[in-house]
Amino acid sequence: MIQFEIKKNKNGTGEFSYDLKALALSFFPGQECLVTEREDWVEQTGYPARCRMDGRVVWEEHLPEGYTKNQVKASLYRSLSRLSGRQLPWGILTGIRPAKIPLRMYMDGMSREEIADCLRREYLVRENKISLALAVAKKEYELTHSFAHERGYNIYIGIPFCPSICSYCSFSSFDYARYSDRVGEYLTALEKEMRAVGRNDRRELHSIYVGGGTPTSLTEEQLARLMEMIHTHLPIGQALEFTVEAGRPDSISREKLRILKRAGVTRISINPQSMKQHTLDLMGRRHRVEQVTEAFRMAREEGFDNINMDLIVGLPEEDEVDFYNSLNRICELEPDSITIHTLVIKRASELCREQLETGSGLSPEDTLIPVLQTGSGEYLTEKGYEPYYMYRQKNRAGVTGNTNQENVAYARPGKECLYNIFIMEELETIVALGSGGATKQVFHGENRMERIENVKSVEDYIARIDEMIERKKAAGIGG
Repeated sequence: MIQFEIKKNKNGTGEFSYDLKALALSFFPGQECLVTEREDWVEQTGYPARCRMDGRVVWEEHLPEGYTKNQVKASLYRSLSRLSGRQLPWGILTGIRPAKIPLRMYMDGMSREEIADCLRREYLVRENKISLALAVAKKEYELTHSFAHERGYNIYIGIPFCPSICSYCSFSSFDYARYSDRVGEYLTALEKEMRAVGRNDRRELHSIYVGGGTPTSLTEEQLARLMEMIHTHLPIGQALEFTVEAGRPDSISREKLRILKRAGVTRISINPQSMKQHTLDLMGRRHRVEQVTEAFRMAREEGFDNINMDLIVGLPEEDEVDFYNSLNRICELEPDSITIHTLVIKRASELCREQLETGSGLSPEDTLIPVLQTGSGEYLTEKGYEPYYMYRQKNRAGVTGNTNQENVAYARPGKECLYNIFIMEELETIVALGSGGATKQVFHGENRMERIENVKSVEDYIARIDEMIERKKAAGIGG
């Protein structure tokens, strides 16, 4: 049990409570962590704080007035580092966007050396992660600094159906077979939302991203209808890129690829996750390894020149040889970008339920993750790929001791995905359509962002579509 005591502010909140909990759980994942806001400390100046583990005081601090969040976190970090005998690769950075800080520094005109020094001294980031964050931020800056972000927006379209549900999945995804009789109604509701809020005459559409789920779970007729809806209701002529996730090879047909190509789709994903058949079977991905190669080659034959492929490190029962075998086989296909994900067990996943039943802790696969992350980055760099965006995941389920949950995308120059950068670094507004979609409205000049959530359930989305539309219109989103 980890227990914090901090001063309760006069406005009734405990300052930095989330950050303290996140940092403590990075050192000691799986622990219960509570924060008590001390009303009797309200009149004290500065920042008084205390942390106990199993009743023993392990950190006590009273910073003077003028303190910063980074100073508070750095003080706690040093105490927990001594206590645990560990250092965290990302130092006091506990958020999901570690490249956001160096990107803003590049935008402010700071040099690489100045940024590296700041990450090292103020944020206590380790050297290998500094190099990764700088490489990603520099590429993001090169790709986006010429955009007028306050005038741009992007559209995400959610298709929440999959051929089957992977055991590690925590997204709002549903088995297509169970919902096949409601897909038509879903598309009708989606078209209504698209018609109402898809256009914005005051802004310019930069990208369209159709994700899920697996959009190519739709039948050929349904996929053609979706593409027609997009062309009818969105200013697609403005878009610089148009991505559709065709992630599951068993959902791809030649006709579907032709439908996407005719619709002007510029980028697709074909995601094996692993090229080991036993792993695919274990995870509930009902496709054969051979289908990955077949789908990729078919997409090339149909003219797609920007194809992304995903792999996951840390999958159950996979060792280093298994992962590098998958990476080698994928690289032989020469995709245009490769994203290396880290398996993080989320509470909503089947794998989480299974692991909680057997107990938590570091698995053999967990211990390999840092090695495979570093090794795959070096391997892909040698192959001519460059890291261009990244994000970290939260281990909310507490079923692993791994704290290296970053996902990194590598691309050949000119094959990067702008949408991924815009949403991850919160540079532009993302209008999300469909069930489970989260619109992120960026207010430039105010340093803030507001989320507008759509309901996750397919049934609720169909029944409450007018409410989803009104939420966006109330926020000024739409034509």
